[in-house]
Amino acid sequence: MKKLLLSSILILLNACSLFEPDTGVSDSYTFQSAAIGATGVAAVYYPEDYTSSTPVIYLLNGWGADAFAWETGIDLAMEAHERNIMFVSLSAGSNLYMNNSSVPDKNYEDYVLEIVEEVEAEYGIEIEYVSRAVCGISNGGGGAVYLMSRHPSLFTACGSLSGTYYNQIIFNNLRSHGLRIDVGTGDNAVLGELRRLHNKLDDERINHDFYEHAGGHDWDFWKKYCPEQFDFLEEIIAGD
Repeated sequence: MKKLLLSSILILLNACSLFEPDTGVSDSYTFQSAAIGATGVAAVYYPEDYTSSTPVIYLLNGWGADAFAWETGIDLAMEAHERNIMFVSLSAGSNLYMNNSSVPDKNYEDYVLEIVEEVEAEYGIEIEYVSRAVCGISNGGGGAVYLMSRHPSLFTACGSLSGTYYNQIIFNNLRSHGLRIDVGTGDNAVLGELRRLHNKLDDERINHDFYEHAGGHDWDFWKKYCPEQFDFLEEIIAGD
């Protein structure tokens, strides 16, 4: 009788939302960035029981978005909890994820490298590149491919959702790395250039996954295919 009563109380408490469902932790990290001469900001999502060897996926937001924009479409704390992966979201604002030698404080390629170093030191993450990936939306998708090509010893895999095509990609550095590209057939902004990138990757005989789906350049598309991107990256960095 007592067990039945206790069970009934627990059910009622859960129904009243007095017990929060299991999920990950949402956090933010700020630091003084030498690369951009301003305060750097990263949104950090991690499982409560993460360790120093927990894999990390860095998320690059689109043009003009802030570091927290990705969470408007995806529950990253829950993704972190369910996948046992840390997610770090950041933004280059209205800039490419590249260095700009002609404009002071616009070195956003170096800025990404700073965030990797700063966040992993702050949270006690000690991993090799095989446990680290980068993924981006729109301008961030183009930046993800570009950055992995420039720093193949930092990231082992990358994902691009409707990513722009950065012409400065070092294709040879993409060999032996994971790469997935998703784009909508109604995405007039980037479909043509991503088809050209796909053909270039084929010409260079670089292994990659390229998918066209119905959809446009918007969160309806990104919310639908972001989990598939995460599945792809998780399989690589988690060593499954």
